[in-house]
Amino acid sequence: MALQNEDKLEVGYSSLQPKPKKWVLLMLRLLAFFATAAATVVMGLNKETKTLVVATVGTTPIKATLTAKFQHTPAFVFFVIANGLASIHNLVMIMGDLFGQKLDYKGLRLAMIAILDMMTVALISGGASAAAFMAELGKNGNSHARWNSICDKYKTFCDHGGGALIASFAGLILMLIISVMSIIKLLIKPKPDSTTVVP
Repeated sequence: MALQNEDKLEVGYSSLQPKPKKWVLLMLRLLAFFATAAATVVMGLNKETKTLVVATVGTTPIKATLTAKFQHTPAFVFFVIANGLASIHNLVMIMGDLFGQKLDYKGLRLAMIAILDMMTVALISGGASAAAFMAELGKNGNSHARWNSICDKYKTFCDHGGGALIASFAGLILMLIISVMSIIKLLIKPKPDSTTVVP
């Protein structure tokens, strides 16, 4: 006896939207990889050395050579680690999409991809937010705590840091889109064959 509910949608199945094309997701992942990798490299190589006047004795200025590095701020270190991990995640997912179609244990591959994408979004968001807070503090200082800004002295360091932040937030937006597409891909399953015969 053939199934009679051909016109009814089963729970967990949808024919409202077609599955996202594979190449669209691959291109978005590639763009997200380049954005987070650029943020990692730019901030990781961000360093500027300046000779500054630190005190004046009588009329003689006392100078010191100081270097601004991303390692001096834990928020920037976390930023580099978070974007580096996001780059590795996207690279692994690209390789998995291209070569790992057979690596699907009981249909868990799509669920794991969606979960890992959401975790990567959270990681990039935390790293970019922490770095943005420190960048704002470096640019404007904090008059209540009497912290001076440093961007008037280390302009190149701040400009490179700002570029890394822009790349990271671009990667975050792309990862949000990828995460939504991964969830849609997980939820939209192919409709089962309606001509199945039930004994």
